[in-house]
Amino acid sequence: MSGPGPELWIIAGANGSGKSTAYSRSSIEAPAGSIWIINPDLLAARIAEHDGVPLLPDANISAVTRIEAWLYASVAAHQTVGVETVLSTPKYRALVEAAHAQGFSVRLIYVFLTSADLNVARVRRRVAEGGHDVAEAAIRDRRRRSFEQLAWFFEHADRAEIYDNSGAETRLVVTKLDDDLTVSGRLIPELLTSLETAVPGLRLAIESEPRNRPTATQRRRRQRRRAKKRGVSAGAV
Repeated sequence: MSGPGPELWIIAGANGSGKSTAYSRSSIEAPAGSIWIINPDLLAARIAEHDGVPLLPDANISAVTRIEAWLYASVAAHQTVGVETVLSTPKYRALVEAAHAQGFSVRLIYVFLTSADLNVARVRRRVAEGGHDVAEAAIRDRRRRSFEQLAWFFEHADRAEIYDNSGAETRLVVTKLDDDLTVSGRLIPELLTSLETAVPGLRLAIESEPRNRPTATQRRRRQRRRAKKRGVSAGAV
């Protein structure tokens, strides 16, 4: 019997969100150490040290070029692989489409903080601890663009988990498995706006949902089951 198919993992979130920490603590079946998750920042730092070139822009450009080549080569070889990204551009959309064409399952882990100020503060703390710096304007702009891009990647992911990493403990707030969506925590406005692009009607379902009543996801699942029994396409629900 053949095992599960290959997977493309996308670990995303704005600068300072704590992507590495969040996915290492997440409840994913494959621990972070068992799949190759490419970290662009670490790779750029190693290139700068090994090749003796400036981190910006030389090592950073080299890292981006190598990462894209490795990702596409892994997909062509049907090899599970993952990448960390701020997700502030659509550049990985083609990779997702290529992975799906090769029979991959696409897994998305998105990590956010509740405010841009907190992202800035986390980056400043990282710099104080010896980490790399990012200009405040770039942090804020990338965070905004990352939420904008999230909608497409969330819609096209086969499985997705969204984590709020603002507090002492990382909290899972959204889970997607194929067409089933579960909201288990508070969605900040930027996140809700993004997700509603991928899941029309989500805002209304959440706002009209009384406490201790079936969740929007549970109701949607029941609607799909009833629709299938009536012979109605699930996509119409």
